[in-house]
Amino acid sequence: MERLKFIGKRLVYLVIMLIGVATLVFILTKMVPGDPVTANLSQRALGDPEIVAAYKAKYGLDQPIYVQYVKYIQNLLKLDLGTSIRTNKPVLDELSRCYPATIELALFAIVIAAILGILFGIISAIRRNSVIDQIVRAISVTGVSIPSFWFALLVLYFVYYKLHLLPGPGRLSNSFSAPATVTGMYVIDSLIEGNIPKALDAISHLILPGTVLAAFTMGLITRTTRSNLLDVMSTDYIRTARAKGLGRTGLIMRHALGNALIPVLTVIGLGLGNLLGGMVLVETIFNWPGVGQFAYESVLSNDFPAIIGVALLIALNYMIINTVVDILYGVIDPRVRCN
Repeated sequence: MERLKFIGKRLVYLVIMLIGVATLVFILTKMVPGDPVTANLSQRALGDPEIVAAYKAKYGLDQPIYVQYVKYIQNLLKLDLGTSIRTNKPVLDELSRCYPATIELALFAIVIAAILGILFGIISAIRRNSVIDQIVRAISVTGVSIPSFWFALLVLYFVYYKLHLLPGPGRLSNSFSAPATVTGMYVIDSLIEGNIPKALDAISHLILPGTVLAAFTMGLITRTTRSNLLDVMSTDYIRTARAKGLGRTGLIMRHALGNALIPVLTVIGLGLGNLLGGMVLVETIFNWPGVGQFAYESVLSNDFPAIIGVALLIALNYMIINTVVDILYGVIDPRVRCN
């Protein structure tokens, strides 16, 4: 009952926060320099007052700011994010088209980051101050420090262009056509079709951008796992278990790791939210048709409805992930109780 009450409260907070984010983003987009009319109409069309007036009327740009805001909130409550100025299509349809590509890439990257980060963190904590520990710490610092766009260019140049080990930009090779859309994720849709070679090709296209995106989060997870595991290993109950003759593997897996992973779970959740928001530069470099590339193109054309839609999607990602992480705290550590 307490768990259901907690979830209900978080859902209410989620709606309130969404309205707050929608308000803040709406205000910020109106403060941004630039005119969507100038950005989207040709010079010849801009010289015709009737075309300009019709364009403003179509997208409500001729209305006062407060009227635009009230109308947008009303549409938002009806799950209507408006029409993209750039593509002349509903923003919700555009996000539905590009979001699965971002989900596929984000899930691939966060799995790599979580597995390698936790593994490296455990190894580094066990072999503290050894050569292996120094190497792992150097890898984690590099992953956190290296700019993602620079790392993306490096792997494209060496792994794709020079060594020809993995495919480059795009989601599929030219020899394959896009699978029939079921989930929008090419690997799953290819498996549903029963086309194993296409699924493997889609996975191969995930490796380079997924590795680039995983590097930063993997570094954070490694450092957090190592730090927390060392703290837990120095507690009294761990020393008592060691004194009773429990082996190192059992000590870590049965007693230490569960407590050490609670902060790590927060890092994984925030990392996934960041990835689902769309990494603009990485998606653009790898020609990945996800939320990041859509946001980049929308900003270039001052497409305010699309920009607001992307911002709301990113905010919703973080709020949902934070709620799930809070619930998982109690699963990992029964001492955690929801108030």
